[in-house]
Amino acid sequence: MRIVHVAPFYYPVIGGVEDVVKHIAEHVAGRGHEVYVVTYNRLRIGGIGSLPREEVVNGVRVIRLRPTITWSHGSYSPDLPQVIKSLKPDIVHVHVWRHPHVFQIAKLRRDMGFKAILHGHAPFHKLNQLGVITWAYHRLVDTFGRKYLKAYDKYIALTRHEANIAKRLGLDEGKIEVIPNGVEEDKCDINSDAKAEHQVLYLGRISKSKNITLLIRAMNYIIREVRSARLILAGPDEGLIPDILNYAERHGIDTRYMGKVDEEMKHKLYMENTVYTLPSLYEPFGITLLEAGIHGTPSVITGNGGQAEAAPPNVASLWAEPKPEKYGKAIATLLANDDLRRKLGAQAREWAQRYVWNKILTRYEELYIQIATVK
Repeated sequence: MRIVHVAPFYYPVIGGVEDVVKHIAEHVAGRGHEVYVVTYNRLRIGGIGSLPREEVVNGVRVIRLRPTITWSHGSYSPDLPQVIKSLKPDIVHVHVWRHPHVFQIAKLRRDMGFKAILHGHAPFHKLNQLGVITWAYHRLVDTFGRKYLKAYDKYIALTRHEANIAKRLGLDEGKIEVIPNGVEEDKCDINSDAKAEHQVLYLGRISKSKNITLLIRAMNYIIREVRSARLILAGPDEGLIPDILNYAERHGIDTRYMGKVDEEMKHKLYMENTVYTLPSLYEPFGITLLEAGIHGTPSVITGNGGQAEAAPPNVASLWAEPKPEKYGKAIATLLANDDLRRKLGAQAREWAQRYVWNKILTRYEELYIQIATVK
């Protein structure tokens, strides 16, 4: 089959959605299918036209369109319909609800007759994660654009939480397929002695949507309970790090920012740090929670959304209210209580084993074959 993914970003841009698209595309290409990824020639911030227009990456043919309009993580290109027509796909797998390409592909599907899947990626963030303009756009699309959802043969939800939202948007249960994100299997022996003492890790995009301010303020309470506590931040900065480091210095918080890290360093950080933290009020899923868990590192979460399925409270994590004192107390509890930390770490590893990629990826080819045979 000829399968075309359409996504807002793709490698070398990094992020949760990008990781998922890359895993699916490369797996299916390795199974002998002809796989394309059509995306936009830009970085998350700027960089328009800075990447090759076309290249082959690990057997996947990548086409990057120069966007004529961009905002935040959104892009629009009028060239998309013509490119899809030239590829003559059997299946188009579209990523991230509400992006303009969702509506462009829905219209093309009616005209061309290919099968189409919408992978929503649960972009149902809170107002304070998005800002008023983006949040208002989301409400507008969810109200007046939901008819486009019905143009797709299947909607992939990451969790039951997202599936319930999709049903509220008018989708029939039979069109919804729940397929969670996956994690690379880790074959290391988990040795608690390898953990650095009292070290708190956040690994991911340093962005407003991740609510990093909650974490740095929580450190004020943590260092009162555990004086040697140290915060490690890693991941691409979206303009917040100078203020975070300035705050840490003024409040005597031992903080290290490592910048964007490669896979080897990610593995090392998950192995060495005592506790992983994800302070987001809402996560579509929370791949980093699985990555920490597969290394035997428990997490502290807050808010609601996919994070509670990726690292269930009292199974793989502790949950705390999104208040600095409450969130800090939960982190300090794990730092100080060796027995609880070891228990949750072992359970987190066992939980994450359910989501290793080799158990998840086969479901995509099965879904492609299923919808391709439906008349």
